[in-house]
Amino acid sequence: MEESIEGARLHTAEHMFARALQEQGLDIHVRKADTYREDDIGKVYIKEIIPFEKITLAEKRVNEKILENLAVKEENFENLDEATKNNPKLRFNEDRLDKEKEVRVISIGDYDFSACKHLHVKQTKEIVMFTVKRISYLGGETEIEFLAGTYALMFLMQIKNQVINAAMERHFIPEKILDYIKNENERTNELEKEEKEIFYRILEENPQVILLKEVKISKFYGELNYFIKNNPEKCVNITNGKQIIILKGKDCTKDLQSFGEKIKGLGFAGNVTDNSINGKIDETKLKEVMDLWKA
Repeated sequence: MEESIEGARLHTAEHMFARALQEQGLDIHVRKADTYREDDIGKVYIKEIIPFEKITLAEKRVNEKILENLAVKEENFENLDEATKNNPKLRFNEDRLDKEKEVRVISIGDYDFSACKHLHVKQTKEIVMFTVKRISYLGGETEIEFLAGTYALMFLMQIKNQVINAAMERHFIPEKILDYIKNENERTNELEKEEKEIFYRILEENPQVILLKEVKISKFYGELNYFIKNNPEKCVNITNGKQIIILKGKDCTKDLQSFGEKIKGLGFAGNVTDNSINGKIDETKLKEVMDLWKA
Protein backbone atom coordinates (compact mmCIF):
# COMPACT_ATOMS: atom_id res chain seq x y z
CA MET A 1 0.00 0.00 0.00
CA GLU A 2 1.48 3.34 -1.06
CA GLU A 3 1.11 6.62 0.84
CA SER A 4 -2.61 6.24 1.67
CA ILE A 5 -4.74 7.22 4.65
CA GLU A 6 -4.66 3.61 5.96
CA GLY A 7 -0.88 3.60 5.70
CA ALA A 8 -0.72 6.96 7.46
CA ARG A 9 -2.87 5.63 10.31
CA LEU A 10 -0.72 2.54 10.70
CA HIS A 11 2.56 4.42 10.54
CA THR A 12 1.56 7.11 13.04
CA ALA A 13 0.26 4.41 15.39
CA GLU A 14 3.54 2.50 14.99
CA HIS A 15 5.46 5.60 16.16
CA MET A 16 3.25 5.84 19.25
CA PHE A 17 3.52 2.11 19.92
CA ALA A 18 7.34 2.26 19.85
CA ARG A 19 7.27 5.20 22.28
CA ALA A 20 4.82 3.37 24.56
CA LEU A 21 7.21 0.41 24.74
CA GLN A 22 10.15 2.69 25.53
CA GLU A 23 8.12 4.34 28.31
CA GLN A 24 8.23 0.95 30.06
CA GLY A 25 12.03 1.03 30.18
CA LEU A 26 12.58 -1.11 27.10
CA ASP A 27 15.59 -0.27 24.94
CA ILE A 28 13.93 -1.46 21.72
CA HIS A 29 15.74 -1.82 18.41
CA VAL A 30 13.29 -1.88 15.49
CA ARG A 31 14.77 -3.79 12.56
CA LYS A 32 11.92 -3.01 10.19
CA ALA A 33 8.44 -1.47 10.28
CA ASP A 34 6.18 -2.46 7.39
CA THR A 35 3.12 -0.19 7.42
CA TYR A 36 2.36 0.22 3.74
CA ARG A 37 0.88 -3.19 2.96
CA GLU A 38 -1.86 -4.15 0.55
CA ASP A 39 -3.80 -5.98 3.28
CA ASP A 40 -3.85 -2.95 5.63
CA ILE A 41 -1.93 -4.82 8.32
CA GLY A 42 1.09 -3.18 9.92
CA LYS A 43 4.12 -5.19 11.00
CA VAL A 44 7.03 -4.29 13.21
CA TYR A 45 10.12 -6.45 13.73
CA ILE A 46 11.96 -5.77 17.00
CA LYS A 47 15.41 -7.28 17.52
CA GLU A 48 14.71 -8.49 21.06
CA ILE A 49 11.99 -10.43 22.88
CA ILE A 50 9.29 -8.08 24.21
CA PRO A 51 7.17 -9.61 27.02
CA PHE A 52 3.48 -10.01 26.16
CA GLU A 53 2.28 -7.97 29.14
CA LYS A 54 4.41 -4.99 28.04
CA ILE A 55 2.95 -5.20 24.54
CA THR A 56 -0.62 -5.09 25.89
CA LEU A 57 0.24 -2.14 28.14
CA ALA A 58 1.70 -0.32 25.14
CA GLU A 59 -1.44 -1.08 23.10
CA LYS A 60 -3.59 0.49 25.83
CA ARG A 61 -1.30 3.53 26.00
CA VAL A 62 -1.55 4.12 22.23
CA ASN A 63 -5.35 4.14 22.37
CA GLU A 64 -5.27 6.61 25.27
CA LYS A 65 -3.11 8.93 23.19
CA ILE A 66 -5.39 8.51 20.17
CA LEU A 67 -8.32 9.79 22.28
CA GLU A 68 -6.28 12.82 23.39
CA ASN A 69 -6.31 13.86 19.72
CA LEU A 70 -2.70 15.03 19.66
CA ALA A 71 -1.56 17.17 16.76
CA VAL A 72 0.85 15.45 14.35
CA LYS A 73 3.31 17.85 12.74
CA GLU A 74 6.39 17.68 10.55
CA GLU A 75 9.49 19.84 10.65
CA ASN A 76 12.67 19.73 8.61
CA PHE A 77 16.16 20.27 10.02
CA GLU A 78 19.46 20.73 8.24
CA ASN A 79 21.06 17.72 9.96
CA LEU A 80 20.70 15.27 12.83
CA ASP A 81 22.52 17.44 15.37
CA GLU A 82 20.06 20.28 14.80
CA ALA A 83 17.10 17.86 14.97
CA THR A 84 18.20 16.32 18.27
CA LYS A 85 19.01 19.72 19.74
CA ASN A 86 15.43 20.83 19.13
CA ASN A 87 13.93 17.45 20.07
CA PRO A 88 15.94 15.78 22.88
CA LYS A 89 13.56 12.75 22.88
CA LEU A 90 14.08 12.18 19.14
CA ARG A 91 13.91 8.54 18.01
CA PHE A 92 15.77 7.57 14.87
CA ASN A 93 17.34 4.55 13.19
CA GLU A 94 21.04 5.31 13.10
CA ASP A 95 21.68 2.63 10.45
CA ARG A 96 19.39 4.35 7.93
CA LEU A 97 20.06 8.00 8.68
CA ASP A 98 22.76 10.15 7.08
CA LYS A 99 23.72 12.50 9.91
CA GLU A 100 24.84 15.21 7.50
CA LYS A 101 21.66 15.32 5.40
CA GLU A 102 18.35 17.05 6.07
CA VAL A 103 16.20 15.31 8.67
CA ARG A 104 12.40 15.34 8.70
CA VAL A 105 10.97 15.03 12.22
CA ILE A 106 7.42 13.90 12.94
CA SER A 107 6.13 15.15 16.29
CA ILE A 108 3.01 13.69 17.93
CA GLY A 109 2.03 16.34 20.45
CA ASP A 110 4.76 16.36 23.08
CA TYR A 111 4.57 12.55 23.25
CA ASP A 112 6.84 11.34 20.46
CA PHE A 113 9.43 12.78 18.10
CA SER A 114 10.76 10.54 15.35
CA ALA A 115 12.83 10.97 12.20
CA CYS A 116 10.63 9.71 9.36
CA LYS A 117 9.92 10.34 5.66
CA HIS A 118 6.46 8.71 5.39
CA LEU A 119 2.94 10.11 5.34
CA HIS A 120 1.17 10.60 8.69
CA VAL A 121 -2.26 11.67 9.91
CA LYS A 122 -2.79 15.26 11.07
CA GLN A 123 -4.51 14.41 14.37
CA THR A 124 -4.28 11.17 16.36
CA LYS A 125 -8.09 10.76 16.37
CA GLU A 126 -7.81 10.01 12.65
CA ILE A 127 -6.25 6.68 13.65
CA VAL A 128 -9.61 5.81 15.31
CA MET A 129 -8.28 2.73 17.12
CA PHE A 130 -5.14 0.62 17.40
CA THR A 131 -4.99 -3.08 18.18
CA VAL A 132 -2.36 -5.80 18.15
CA LYS A 133 -3.46 -8.72 15.97
CA ARG A 134 -0.63 -11.24 16.30
CA ILE A 135 2.65 -11.67 18.19
CA SER A 136 5.40 -14.08 17.17
CA TYR A 137 8.71 -14.87 18.88
CA LEU A 138 11.15 -16.38 16.39
CA GLY A 139 14.94 -16.25 16.24
CA GLY A 140 15.21 -13.99 19.28
CA GLU A 141 12.99 -11.32 17.70
CA THR A 142 9.47 -10.07 18.35
CA GLU A 143 7.25 -9.78 15.28
CA ILE A 144 4.03 -7.86 15.91
CA GLU A 145 1.12 -7.46 13.50
CA PHE A 146 -1.26 -4.58 14.21
CA LEU A 147 -4.33 -2.86 12.80
CA ALA A 148 -5.67 0.68 12.85
CA GLY A 149 -8.88 2.46 11.91
CA THR A 150 -11.95 0.51 10.80
CA TYR A 151 -9.80 -2.62 10.33
CA ALA A 152 -9.01 -2.59 14.06
CA LEU A 153 -12.70 -2.10 14.91
CA MET A 154 -13.79 -4.96 12.62
CA PHE A 155 -11.14 -7.28 14.07
CA LEU A 156 -12.20 -6.56 17.65
CA MET A 157 -15.89 -7.02 16.69
CA GLN A 158 -15.03 -10.40 15.19
CA ILE A 159 -13.17 -11.45 18.36
CA LYS A 160 -16.11 -10.26 20.51
CA ASN A 161 -18.55 -12.34 18.47
CA GLN A 162 -16.30 -15.40 18.77
CA VAL A 163 -16.22 -14.96 22.56
CA ILE A 164 -20.03 -14.68 22.73
CA ASN A 165 -20.49 -17.76 20.51
CA ALA A 166 -18.08 -19.76 22.67
CA ALA A 167 -19.91 -18.60 25.80
CA MET A 168 -23.30 -19.64 24.39
CA GLU A 169 -22.01 -23.08 23.40
CA ARG A 170 -20.64 -23.66 26.91
CA HIS A 171 -23.53 -22.01 28.75
CA PHE A 172 -21.66 -19.23 30.54
CA ILE A 173 -21.68 -15.46 30.16
CA PRO A 174 -18.81 -13.75 28.26
CA GLU A 175 -17.77 -11.79 31.37
CA LYS A 176 -16.84 -15.11 33.00
CA ILE A 177 -14.63 -16.30 30.14
CA LEU A 178 -11.39 -15.49 32.01
CA ASP A 179 -12.63 -17.51 35.00
CA TYR A 180 -13.49 -20.35 32.64
CA ILE A 181 -10.04 -20.26 31.02
CA LYS A 182 -8.38 -20.14 34.46
CA ASN A 183 -10.39 -23.17 35.63
CA GLU A 184 -9.60 -25.08 32.45
CA ASN A 185 -5.90 -24.30 32.79
CA GLU A 186 -5.90 -25.44 36.42
CA ARG A 187 -7.65 -28.67 35.46
CA THR A 188 -5.21 -29.22 32.59
CA ASN A 189 -2.26 -28.71 34.96
CA GLU A 190 -3.76 -31.23 37.39
CA LEU A 191 -4.22 -33.80 34.62
CA GLU A 192 -0.66 -33.27 33.37
CA LYS A 193 0.66 -33.77 36.91
CA GLU A 194 -1.33 -37.01 37.27
CA GLU A 195 -0.10 -38.15 33.85
CA LYS A 196 3.54 -37.62 34.84
CA GLU A 197 3.05 -39.40 38.17
CA ILE A 198 1.57 -42.41 36.33
CA PHE A 199 4.45 -42.34 33.86
CA TYR A 200 7.01 -42.33 36.69
CA ARG A 201 5.32 -45.37 38.24
CA ILE A 202 5.60 -47.14 34.86
CA LEU A 203 9.33 -46.35 34.84
CA GLU A 204 9.68 -47.89 38.29
CA GLU A 205 8.09 -51.13 37.02
CA ASN A 206 10.98 -51.12 34.51
CA PRO A 207 9.56 -52.79 31.37
CA GLN A 208 12.11 -53.32 28.59
CA VAL A 209 10.45 -50.78 26.27
CA ILE A 210 7.71 -48.30 27.16
CA LEU A 211 5.29 -47.71 24.27
CA LEU A 212 3.00 -44.66 24.52
CA LYS A 213 1.12 -44.41 21.23
CA GLU A 214 0.19 -40.95 19.92
CA VAL A 215 1.83 -39.16 22.86
CA LYS A 216 4.40 -36.38 22.63
CA ILE A 217 7.03 -38.18 24.64
CA SER A 218 9.45 -35.25 24.87
CA LYS A 219 7.18 -33.74 27.56
CA PHE A 220 8.30 -36.59 29.85
CA TYR A 221 11.99 -35.77 29.41
CA GLY A 222 12.22 -34.27 32.91
CA GLU A 223 10.79 -37.41 34.49
CA LEU A 224 13.17 -39.57 32.45
CA ASN A 225 16.21 -37.59 33.61
CA TYR A 226 15.01 -37.61 37.22
CA PHE A 227 14.47 -41.39 37.12
CA ILE A 228 17.92 -42.09 35.63
CA LYS A 229 19.58 -39.80 38.17
CA ASN A 230 17.94 -41.74 41.02
CA ASN A 231 18.47 -45.15 39.36
CA PRO A 232 21.96 -44.94 37.80
CA GLU A 233 22.00 -48.69 37.06
CA LYS A 234 18.94 -48.41 34.77
CA CYS A 235 18.52 -47.71 31.05
CA VAL A 236 15.10 -46.52 29.81
CA ASN A 237 13.71 -46.89 26.28
CA ILE A 238 10.50 -45.00 25.48
CA THR A 239 8.76 -44.67 22.10
CA ASN A 240 5.47 -43.46 20.66
CA GLY A 241 5.94 -45.39 17.45
CA LYS A 242 7.51 -42.45 15.63
CA GLN A 243 10.11 -41.11 18.07
CA ILE A 244 12.54 -42.93 20.33
CA ILE A 245 14.19 -41.60 23.47
CA ILE A 246 16.71 -43.76 25.35
CA LEU A 247 18.52 -42.57 28.47
CA LYS A 248 21.25 -44.48 30.24
CA GLY A 249 22.29 -44.20 33.88
CA LYS A 250 25.98 -43.78 34.66
CA ASP A 251 26.26 -47.32 36.10
CA CYS A 252 24.36 -49.07 33.30
CA THR A 253 26.43 -51.33 31.02
CA LYS A 254 24.18 -51.09 27.93
CA ASP A 255 26.14 -50.15 24.78
CA LEU A 256 24.07 -47.38 23.17
CA GLN A 257 26.59 -46.64 20.43
CA SER A 258 26.39 -50.23 19.18
CA PHE A 259 22.58 -50.26 19.42
CA GLY A 260 22.39 -46.91 17.64
CA GLU A 261 24.38 -48.25 14.68
CA LYS A 262 22.01 -51.21 14.39
CA ILE A 263 18.83 -49.15 14.34
CA LYS A 264 20.33 -46.71 11.84
CA GLY A 265 20.25 -49.67 9.47
CA LEU A 266 16.48 -49.77 10.06
CA GLY A 267 16.05 -46.13 9.11
CA PHE A 268 16.54 -44.43 12.48
CA ALA A 269 17.50 -40.76 12.13
CA GLY A 270 18.71 -38.81 15.13
CA ASN A 271 21.44 -38.36 17.72
CA VAL A 272 23.38 -41.23 19.31
CA THR A 273 25.79 -40.75 22.22
CA ASP A 274 27.24 -43.00 24.91
CA ASN A 275 24.43 -42.00 27.27
CA SER A 276 21.40 -41.24 25.10
CA ILE A 277 19.56 -41.84 21.83
CA ASN A 278 16.93 -39.43 20.54
CA GLY A 279 15.35 -39.41 17.10
CA LYS A 280 12.76 -40.60 14.58
CA ILE A 281 11.89 -44.09 13.42
CA ASP A 282 9.51 -45.46 10.78
CA GLU A 283 6.51 -47.08 12.49
CA THR A 284 6.81 -50.13 10.23
CA LYS A 285 10.30 -50.80 11.66
CA LEU A 286 9.30 -50.34 15.30
CA LYS A 287 8.84 -54.05 16.13
CA GLU A 288 12.32 -54.86 14.77
CA VAL A 289 13.80 -52.08 16.87
CA MET A 290 12.04 -53.32 20.00
CA ASP A 291 13.16 -56.90 19.33
CA LEU A 292 16.77 -55.70 18.91
CA TRP A 293 16.57 -53.89 22.24
CA LYS A 294 15.20 -56.91 24.06
CA ALA A 295 17.72 -59.31 22.50
